[in-house]
Formats: sequence, structure tokens, C-alpha cells
Amino acid sequence: MDVLALSADPVPLGASGLSCRPLAWGFRPAPGAGLAHVRVALAAAAEAGFGLVAVAGHPAPGSRDPFGAAETLLGDALKAEPAAADQMLLAVRGGIMPGPVYDSRAESLVAALDASLERLGRAAIDLFILQRADWLAHPAEVAEAFATILASGRARAVGLAHHGASRLRALFAHVTTPLASLEIPLSALDPGALAEGLLDLAMETGLAVVASAPLAEGQIGDRPDFAASVTHRATLRALDAIAGQQGVGRAAVAAAFVAALPARPIPLFGTQDPAELRGAADLFRVRLSRADWYRLLEASLGHRLPALDADR
Repeated sequence: MDVLALSADPVPLGASGLSCRPLAWGFRPAPGAGLAHVRVALAAAAEAGFGLVAVAGHPAPGSRDPFGAAETLLGDALKAEPAAADQMLLAVRGGIMPGPVYDSRAESLVAALDASLERLGRAAIDLFILQRADWLAHPAEVAEAFATILASGRARAVGLAHHGASRLRALFAHVTTPLASLEIPLSALDPGALAEGLLDLAMETGLAVVASAPLAEGQIGDRPDFAASVTHRATLRALDAIAGQQGVGRAAVAAAFVAALPARPIPLFGTQDPAELRGAADLFRVRLSRADWYRLLEASLGHRLPALDADR
């Protein structure tokens, strides 16, 4: 059987000189989560081999926590769990200011990162991620902010999240420092990034890919079926079929679907459950054939790909 390679070896973050074990954790604590719970979750992520933890200042949708609360809580947990802190790169997502409003002016991004560092109790972080494109900021301003952040030592590398191909090319025309990563939404229920060319552009430019929401914001997982559409339900059945054959959970197969791509996307898990964090590494136990992978893609798209149905 032609099995797709799934490697747990570190992934280089562009030309930054940093590398990351290919499991990432998006830290978004549940309302009311305390330090004790976060310490357990952080230790579980380290135990599972997570290589990166990312946090943002703005609270999760629906949360009543004040701006920056998650950063303060994570900073306290990292101090309390130094072994886990040493094992993972620390990333800060920026560019969304209190309001909320997008603001990627150079002085705004630098000031916001300074505030994040203070809340985290850190002099510097490993990776600064511009979370969204600010259409009111010229790409030259973003490039200026990145250059200042790197030259000052506030961050060792800079990356982007949720930027389209045209915006990326505009930034590439102005940046004088290498970008490290590109975060894009990608899952078995949402494979749109494949057709948009973002993975191709990342491979062309050497950017590491971070795949946010590999479990489609909870629609995939080892829980009851929440998927609403016919194609989503078909995709979950296809995931379950493979999972049952291999003795792993549905979530592991879904993450493997993402990680098997040649750009080596790093799945970024949003769960805060310690047991689910420990189980995330099961994706490296999955053995997907090319036929398995394309069967999942066809289920998600809701139709067969040209020529692949000729012998079926």
C-alpha cells in the first residue's frame, strides 16, 4: 500500500533558524479557567510533544474576560511549569486591538507586542503572528513593524495568519526580513486552502504552514455528530471508517489528513482539554494511503474528482 509519510520531526519556520515539532496549541482558556487547570493542560501538551503554543490578547468570542487575560494566565502557567515552557516555542498573535478593531500600523503593532510581553512576563517571544490583514494599513507599514520587532529582539521570528495570496504578495514586495510562517484554516471539512493556492505559495516562498482548526472548530472530534450538511456527514463517515480500521480516533485521522500534505502543515489544536491534548499525537500513528486521502477530499467536496471515478 502506498502510505503517505507522516513525520514527527521538527518543521523549519521559514528561514528564521527556528524549528517546531509539528503540533501546535492555540491557547484560548474557557471562561473562568484557573491557573491549576491551565497548568495541567500545559503539562499535557508538553507530554504529547507539542512544539508551539500561541496566544492572543483579544478574548475568545462570547468571553467576558478582559483584553489580555489569556496572556496573563498563560504567562503565570509558563512560570509555574518551566519544563513545559522550555519545550515549546511561544507565539503571540497581534493586530487586533481593543474595540475590537484591526490595526497594523507600525507603531500600533510594536506597542501592542510590548503590552503582550508585559502581561506574559517575558522579555521576548519566539514568534509574532500578525493575525488578520488590516486593509487600512499599507504593506510597507507592516514590513516596518516586522523589521522593528526583529531588530529589537522582541521576537525571534514573524509570521502571518489569515492573509490571502494577493495580500501576501504585496507584503513580500516590502519586507526586508524573512517571514517564518503562514497560518491558514484547513481541515477535512474545509479544504478550501488547497484551491486558493496558499499552500503552493507557502512552498514557493519557504513559509512554514500552521493549519488552524484542523478539527473544524469542534465539528470533527470523537464526540456526537454535529455536522449539519450532507458533505460534512459523509466526510465524518469516511473519517470514522479509517479510524475504525486503524484503532485511532476520528480526530487523529482528520489531523493526519492535514499533516500529510507536502507543505507539512503543523496542525494547531484549539482544545483546552488535557486528555484531548495528550491524544493529539495519535495522528502520527495513522497510516493514510493516497486512496484514503483522496476519498476524504472527495467526501468533503461532495463530488468525485475528474478521472478518479473511471474505475469505480
